[in-house]
Amino acid sequence: MCDPTPTRPPYQANTAATPVNRRREFAHALLFTGHMIDQPNRKKERFPAWAESRARRAIHTAIAGLQWRRPGTTVGLAGGASGGDLLFHECCRELGIATRVLLALPPDEFESVSVAPAGPEWVNRFHTLLERSGDALHVMQKDDGQLEGTSDNIWQRANLWMIEEADRLAPERALLALWDGKVGDGPGGTEHFLQVARGFGIRILPPIEMRTVLGVENRSG
Repeated sequence: MCDPTPTRPPYQANTAATPVNRRREFAHALLFTGHMIDQPNRKKERFPAWAESRARRAIHTAIAGLQWRRPGTTVGLAGGASGGDLLFHECCRELGIATRVLLALPPDEFESVSVAPAGPEWVNRFHTLLERSGDALHVMQKDDGQLEGTSDNIWQRANLWMIEEADRLAPERALLALWDGKVGDGPGGTEHFLQVARGFGIRILPPIEMRTVLGVENRSG
């Protein structure tokens, strides 16, 4: 497993030190947020393991069909959790889109919290992603994710850090979500990301609804 590369100091919004017309590495940044695979003890299913292939198809279709307003290259930005994040990176690879892996914690800690509960297959896929990423793997630093002030919640900070990185990398930015339409299990989830992204000039794409993925769009609740 390769060593993660720390990011550069975070982008400071609305300051004179940030050039308005600075050159960026890419034309487009596609951010992704989405649910992890359900843990075995989850009472109400959200993203059960059996729905992986359906979610993959939906993510692949959404990325492939995305129309940008300007020409140029695209970079994908996501974490590395089981389920949505890893599927997003894998789909981008299939479509020839480079991605950056942005981890809220060092790889071993992140794996323990956000990958291993889904089982060894996901752990293997996480390791493969890190090995392929090279210097495109980054771990959040203490000064990252402070766009809304200091916070002790690493997952909220990670969402804001991804927004900082997207702004640093590309002038046109969009966010794709795999979402059940509900408030998350804790702070810093998919719902939080969608809320804060709107305030930073990021286009919110139509979410991939888990109800549709699971085939329960006509069911109540």
